[in-house]
Amino acid sequence: MKRLLILILTFSILSSCDRKKSEKTQSEFKPKTELKAETKPEPKKLDTTVVYWQTDFDTIRKNQEVKIGNEIHQLELKTYSLNDSSIVRINDLNKPIIYKDIYHDNVTEIILKKGNDVILNSQIKKSTFKDSLDGDFLKYSVLRSVEYDFIRSNRLYFKADIDVPDTDWAIGSDFAIFYQTKKKGQIDFWNIKDIGL
Repeated sequence: MKRLLILILTFSILSSCDRKKSEKTQSEFKPKTELKAETKPEPKKLDTTVVYWQTDFDTIRKNQEVKIGNEIHQLELKTYSLNDSSIVRINDLNKPIIYKDIYHDNVTEIILKKGNDVILNSQIKKSTFKDSLDGDFLKYSVLRSVEYDFIRSNRLYFKADIDVPDTDWAIGSDFAIFYQTKKKGQIDFWNIKDIGL
């Protein structure tokens, strides 16, 4: 039995040495050539500051009486934000910091009433003046305000201010809306001028 035990012990020692030698041989193996994956340079990351105008649910109402002939009419101007995020202005992309402004356009409703009867209901937008505005100005501007001026020859006369927010780029225009005859609702504008702020 002693012999058998010595034989098993010897065999165990030899097999364990052989296993260690095999593991050592495998770990020492290194390939002579290594494959390198092609790496593309990472694109330069730019700092971007985004200014998003809050939604505005206020409506600015201006009411006044207008005398047409011998009769009193009520004129109402309602200006409100479209809250449409339709205007996105980005500064020069070659600068280290990019400023991105996102803001909303406005619209003004002009309502002329006699008692409870609506004589005229028209909407004024910056696109009303598109034929006379510079392309970039039209793209980045908002209708800021509309003010009643006077009445004459079947037309109501107004002044409009259109500007690019957070800049001094502003345009003023005079316009008129026919409130009767076949031209009722037709808008004419003129005197487009840079008014700066």
